[in-house]
Amino acid sequence: MNSDRLVSLIAMLIGLGSLFIIVYQTALLREQQQASALPYVMLAVMANGQQTYLLARNTGVGPALIEDVVVHYQGREIHTEPYDFYVEVRPDTSREFLSVDKLIPGRLVSAGESVLMLGAEGEAARPFVAQLLSLFDVGEVPQSWYDGVGVPKSGADKAIVEVTYRSVYGDRWHVTSDKVVPEPVSLPIVAAGLVLVMRRRSRCS
Repeated sequence: MNSDRLVSLIAMLIGLGSLFIIVYQTALLREQQQASALPYVMLAVMANGQQTYLLARNTGVGPALIEDVVVHYQGREIHTEPYDFYVEVRPDTSREFLSVDKLIPGRLVSAGESVLMLGAEGEAARPFVAQLLSLFDVGEVPQSWYDGVGVPKSGADKAIVEVTYRSVYGDRWHVTSDKVVPEPVSLPIVAAGLVLVMRRRSRCS
């Protein structure tokens, strides 16, 4: 091999190495951008004597765009949000004391925002706790709350709310009310690692 060919080969190898570094750095930058806009939606119950709500809270660092809301109930998949579902299966309940902030497809939930999907305030707040827990299975709620109102936490007659959402980069998750942690539908490696860390933290807390 003469010197010209050797120089050409070295130049080609350097060029390939530079291309690999550029591609790798670009991939890392994109993963960092995705991780910096990671939404993390949880379904929970808030009850403090003055307010009782079934809510969706985005505890992540980026907005969550809602794609679908489904209620699983007695073997059915009902594409509706909790308020409409509640008034459908509890038609004898007065709507005057109910409060609603509908979580519908297309809604953007900002980081740190809570959507009070279904609830009651004032004098109706305390009795509504039992009504809410008698219908919905909410994994974030302690078992003692269900025991306190005398209803099972899970079972064939309990409704489970499922919310599918995505980040501004198109990564998708779904979360169900009977579980605390969202599950990825399609996630890059970095975001999946962050979700795993959040799971471990939730178990330790």
